[in-house]
Amino acid sequence: MIAALARRGIDGELLNPWYFPTVEDYKARLERGGFNVSYIALIPRPTPLPTEINGWLETFAQSFMAPLKGSDRAAYIAEVREALRPELCDAQGKWFADYMRLRFAADKPRA
Repeated sequence: MIAALARRGIDGELLNPWYFPTVEDYKARLERGGFNVSYIALIPRPTPLPTEINGWLETFAQSFMAPLKGSDRAAYIAEVREALRPELCDAQGKWFADYMRLRFAADKPRA
């Protein structure tokens, strides 16, 4: 999404509302907060989509599309869809969201 915006002269990094921490980053944040982390892992959770990726983009990527006008928006979605196809669409044409879960167990010692 960011690369497609860059080709349009728009800084997509400034529009990115998401934060995807690494295991190491999140563990360090928990530990700085005084927690003891006993378990932390990223767990892939590929999720079948009921439609093509277009519907997902139109629902969840609004912040990226905010600076785009009508027909530019449709062209942007088409470009992003084709960039995602090799990774998120199987041979039968079924689309998946590449969700990840960050799970952890941590406790904070009593003072």
